[in-house]
Amino acid sequence: MVQQLGNTRTDKQLSIADIQRIAYASCLNFFHTNSMFDPWPFGIFYSVDFYYAKRVNNDNYQYQHVWTQTKNSCNSPSTMQSSCGNLSAFSQSNVEASYPELVCNKDGEEKLVIACCYRKQSNFNKSKLGLFLLEPLANNNHNRAGTVFVYEIVITPKPGLFPVKK
Repeated sequence: MVQQLGNTRTDKQLSIADIQRIAYASCLNFFHTNSMFDPWPFGIFYSVDFYYAKRVNNDNYQYQHVWTQTKNSCNSPSTMQSSCGNLSAFSQSNVEASYPELVCNKDGEEKLVIACCYRKQSNFNKSKLGLFLLEPLANNNHNRAGTVFVYEIVITPKPGLFPVKK
């Protein structure tokens, strides 16, 4: 969805509204209805983080963190809680400390980490998910408190999609 959304548009750069729609559509395989929104009947909500890096030269990167989630009384993609960080200058050591997968091999190269997460709500009960024996372990990496399931993928985005515009 990230790679294809802007195919029919003149301006290919993604916006925060595009990110919200991508996140909403990407979790419909589990949440078939508005159960992804308040009151979260499964006791979990959906969150997606995008970590973008572009190597300008040997030790100079452009970096952006964008996220959106189905928390805090939202009921549609346009009302999802989101944040679009500013494009920042990072050194290679800063990029390695944030996400080693974002280190690029040549100038002008871009990489994107997409992290899709399901996070616990206060009404979480493992049996609502069909887990009767196992308790999912929380993963708190990258400030994702209460994350019970996370999937990360690293891609090279099409030129012009990133950084995300506010």
